[in-house]
Amino acid sequence: MDHPAYDAAAPRGRAPSGAELAGLGVLLAAVVILPLLIGAVIDGVAHTAPLLLFAGLLIGIIAGGVVVYTRFKPYL
Repeated sequence: MDHPAYDAAAPRGRAPSGAELAGLGVLLAAVVILPLLIGAVIDGVAHTAPLLLFAGLLIGIIAGGVVVYTRFKPYL
């Protein structure tokens, strides 16, 4: 059987530009830090530290993963 040679270096499609990557970095930072700060503020008001801080961190990490996946899905 003849199989076409697989070239790992061959481009699969359009790669993200530098501006798209920079925008993703800013968006990722905001998505992770914002819930973290909200959790810290609510912890201060409700005197439940550090429970909501960690909840905000977990929400931010999950949301960050979703953002990265949805933004890079067209390039995969």
